[in-house]
Amino acid sequence: MQDFKKWNLDTFYQWAGLEIVEFRPGYTKILLHVEAHHRGGGGTNAINGGIVAYLFDGLLGACAVSVWDEDTIGQLTVALNIQYLGMLVAEKQVMGEAKVVKKGKSTIFLEGWVYDETGTLCVNCNGIFRLRQKKKQAE
Repeated sequence: MQDFKKWNLDTFYQWAGLEIVEFRPGYTKILLHVEAHHRGGGGTNAINGGIVAYLFDGLLGACAVSVWDEDTIGQLTVALNIQYLGMLVAEKQVMGEAKVVKKGKSTIFLEGWVYDETGTLCVNCNGIFRLRQKKKQAE
């Protein structure tokens, strides 16, 4: 399994203020450290929906990596279906969790949730990721 601590140093996570705090097979937890540029959803102080979509791509993507096998060399986001259940408002951070629902040979189905600072579920997401495999050598 990959070392998720290195990911927190990657610009994909740092740029958005994301930090993976738990990473195990089939499950990932992430924090978004809220900054001024994250705000502005619907003309309010809420976290912007585009930031939430970015968070889910990183969160579900990391969770998909947690179940890669030795032949997997990468993955692509196929779909993110996001449901905004309420305004995501937070002063310092929000937390997201994801789990693998089903892993096939070339496709992974996942679910994710984002909670505000009070622990209220504000956004959920279903995602599909396509796995890239090593090319098999002809025998």
